Amino acid sequence: MLFLNNEDILKVLTIQDTIGVLEEGHRELARQDLVARPRIDIYTETDSPERFYRWGTMEGSSKGLHRHAIRMKSDVVSWRDHGTSRVEDKYASRPGLYCGLIFLFDTNNGEPLAIMNEGYLQHLRVGGLAALGVKYLAKPNASTLGVLGAGGMAHSHLLAFAAVRGLKQVKVFSPTPANREKYAKEMSEHLDLEVIPVESAEEAVRGVDILSTNTNSMTPVVLGSMLEPGMHVTCVSNELAPDAIGRVDVAIGGDPQSQLIQGEMIDDSHGFPTYLAGSRHNLEEAMGSARRRAGLERPGEVPARPKTFKGRTVSLVDLIAGSGTGRSSDAEITASGGVGGGGGKQGLQFVTTASIAYDKAKAAGLGREIPTEWFLQDIRN
Repeated sequence: MLFLNNEDILKVLTIQDTIGVLEEGHRELARQDLVARPRIDIYTETDSPERFYRWGTMEGSSKGLHRHAIRMKSDVVSWRDHGTSRVEDKYASRPGLYCGLIFLFDTNNGEPLAIMNEGYLQHLRVGGLAALGVKYLAKPNASTLGVLGAGGMAHSHLLAFAAVRGLKQVKVFSPTPANREKYAKEMSEHLDLEVIPVESAEEAVRGVDILSTNTNSMTPVVLGSMLEPGMHVTCVSNELAPDAIGRVDVAIGGDPQSQLIQGEMIDDSHGFPTYLAGSRHNLEEAMGSARRRAGLERPGEVPARPKTFKGRTVSLVDLIAGSGTGRSSDAEITASGGVGGGGGKQGLQFVTTASIAYDKAKAAGLGREIPTEWFLQDIRN
């Protein structure tokens, strides 16, 4: 089997590859040839009241690809105020290092095929999924983009949007001037596109066809007054204020939750179950205003979508399969990512993208060989 690091995957996986396999994965799901479990997070108290351990997993299995993949994240998380926002920090081992892995298996014989770093692939799969929302819900002639945030996700989202729409101009805002200026320079040169750094979120949003939020803020950065008729919105985190969510007419979402486990459910607003080993009060104190929900109405209850959302949901599976109705006019505000609720299909995203990355890396002779027998045993489990 192979170990593939981020550098290996960077050499072979493109945003076009990613969008293509994600789209085909949703077609497989429509045919019932793919199964996917949404993300589950488990928090555990640490010796420090400010920090919590968080373990997250999601998985998917494809009949057509003959592959199963599970993605695993191991983080120590904390929260702090940054300007007017509450942001989340995380690390593994020490600040600046992260632990995210994908384990890929052959479903024909059960053999483990690869272990992969998921950092680069993760950015592409999130950007690729957002691009599918743009492809199926944004106005066909959408050509202007506003970007909030200038990190890795902002890079992959712009690459992905440029692959599905003929972008002409991009405006970017980050609270750190050096970051937005660097982003504008890099992306202008990479895409031969006008990317303009601006001095406020309001300026980045004003007059654009597509708005992409790519921040680590746990508190809203987009207000309802910032949204304009005809806009399509994508978000990575909880960046939309309740009044902004209330202005959305059509949102991708509505998929049911598909997995419950033992333990106290403490959160649901990201569209996946979250559980806790420890004190709920202590976690809420550490999160502060970043707390996703003050509490569920009844133990185990999972609302399908934010209460302020009064629009219509349509699943991405149905849009891609041609059985769902998307935008009905150029005036509607549409959204994908974190608005319509539902469990999501994150496991689908990893089995499809990890499979093509593995196939291309193996064909190119990349990665480090690991003895497969290290992962097999002669004791029946």
